[in-house]
Amino acid sequence: MMWLPSLIFGVWTLFSHSTAEGAMQEAKHFVVDIISINGEEFVVKDENGKEATIHVGTETEKFGQVQAGDRVDAWIFPNGQAKTLMILRSGAIMRAEREQQKQQELQQRAEAQPEQPRPAESAPR
Repeated sequence: MMWLPSLIFGVWTLFSHSTAEGAMQEAKHFVVDIISINGEEFVVKDENGKEATIHVGTETEKFGQVQAGDRVDAWIFPNGQAKTLMILRSGAIMRAEREQQKQQELQQRAEAQPEQPRPAESAPR
């Protein structure tokens, strides 16, 4: 009868360890863009354009100050709970790069347009 508490404790230890280990294995990796943040609910879009809502709580490991517009490596459990978020590209940097690209395109268009001839000025009378 003395072995019963040991057996129960051993089974509980084994079960709790395998459950925690199984939960860690269930988290799947995604590269997502953060569309919006409302408290602990983040709307994200994956590389295929699919949007989803994930929960980012105090238990989520965050590497960097995550903001809307950021592209992140995300490990997410099937229930939508984020395990880990790590910034790959800051949304601020991506916006600056898009703005720079627009400026370059505008400059290239301006340089590619031929100069319009000016109308001849009439001679003074």
